[in-house]
Amino acid sequence: MSVKSVLLIIFIVILVIIGVLRLISIFSEKIAFYAKGRENGFRFSETGIIWKTIRKLGILDPLSLYDSIPTLNRVIAMVLSEIRRGGAVASGGQVLVSKLNKLRTRVALEGDESSHIQTTAALESGQRLSVIFPGRGVYASVVMNNGRRIEIELPKKVLKMGTATKSEILPPNQWRGKLVTVYMWRKGDACYAFDTTVDDTGTFDGKPCIMLNHTSKLDRIQKRQAVRCECSIDATLFVIKSSEIDYTKVDADEDGTPCCLADISESGALIRLPGKGKGNTRIKIQFLLGSIQIVMFGVVHSVEYDKDKNESKLHFECTYTEDEMRNTLLNYIYGKIAAVDPVAELKAAAEKKEEAVSVSNADLFGSIASDAELAEKTRSVQQNMIDGLPV
Repeated sequence: MSVKSVLLIIFIVILVIIGVLRLISIFSEKIAFYAKGRENGFRFSETGIIWKTIRKLGILDPLSLYDSIPTLNRVIAMVLSEIRRGGAVASGGQVLVSKLNKLRTRVALEGDESSHIQTTAALESGQRLSVIFPGRGVYASVVMNNGRRIEIELPKKVLKMGTATKSEILPPNQWRGKLVTVYMWRKGDACYAFDTTVDDTGTFDGKPCIMLNHTSKLDRIQKRQAVRCECSIDATLFVIKSSEIDYTKVDADEDGTPCCLADISESGALIRLPGKGKGNTRIKIQFLLGSIQIVMFGVVHSVEYDKDKNESKLHFECTYTEDEMRNTLLNYIYGKIAAVDPVAELKAAAEKKEEAVSVSNADLFGSIASDAELAEKTRSVQQNMIDGLPV
C-alpha cells in the first residue's frame, strides 16, 4: 500500500472521529436527558414527548426537569393541555402525567440536600428529641447546648393514669453510661435516628441534664411520602358498608355527610366533621376541584374529638383514586403551594410535618412507647415510631 493511500486512510479516520465527536457534542445534552429519563422510570417514547414539550416551552436547561419544581410544573401543565385538546399525547397521557407527578413529589420531598446533616455536632439548641432508655421505653427531651458533648434536658416520660397524667423522671445516675437510641424530627429536613452513649450527667443553666457523646452515624428517614397543602374544601363523606367496592360509582351528595377538608395530599386528608367520628372505618369522599369531580377511597385511621365544639378531625388515608383524578388533585396542591410562595417553591410543603399532636395531649411520647420496646431490639419499627415525633 502506497504512502498516499495510508495517509488518505488516516485522514478519513480522523474526519470520522471528528464527525463522531461533533455529533456527540451536539447531542450530548439530549443523550444525557434520555439516560436520565430511563433512570427515573420513563419509557423511551415518554422521554421523547417530554423532550419535545421542553423544546416547545423554550426551557434552556432540559436537564433541570429532574430537579426543578418550576420546570416540572410547566411541563405537566403543557402535557395536560395537550391531553385536553386531544393531541398526540392524549392516548396514555395520564400515565405520563402520573410519572411526572411522582418525580415532582420526590423532588419536593428530597428538598435541598445541603440542609441534611451528617453529624450530631450540627444539632441546634431547642431541638426536640425522643430518647429510648433500654428496658424502660421512650422519654422526651430537648437539646440545651451542643459543644464537646450534647447536653440535653433530663428526659421525662408522661404516663397516663386513667384521666390523669404524671411525669416519670429517672435519677441522672441511672442514665450514666447507658447506650441509648435517639429519634428526632428536624424541621425542613426529615427524621433522624442515632445510637450514642450517655457520657456523663450534670447541670446546664441551673437545670439537670445528661450529656450524650457525638456520632456521625446517623440514619436519615424520610417520613413523608406525599406533599400536602392546607385547604378548605367542602366535601361529602360516605361510609363504605359493602365488602366489594364499586370504584366507578358517584353517589348523590344528599346521601352522604357534609364535611370539610382542612388539608389534603394524594395519600390522604384531614377531614373536619360535625359530631363524633369513628376510627378504623372505610369511607370515600367526594368533592369538586373546579368542574372536575374527585373521589377518594380509603380508611379513617384515627379520630380527634373536640367535645366543646362537638367536632371531629378524621385522619384519612387514601387507598385508591383514579389516575386522572389524582393528577388533577396534584395540580391543585402544587398550584396552591406555588401561589402562597413562588420563590420558596415547595419548601413549605416539604418542611411541613404531619399534623402534630397538640402539646396539651400529654401522652405525645407515651403513645409510641409500645413501639419503642420493639425498637430496642430492631430498627424495623422506625417508620412506625417517627409518626409520633415532635416537630
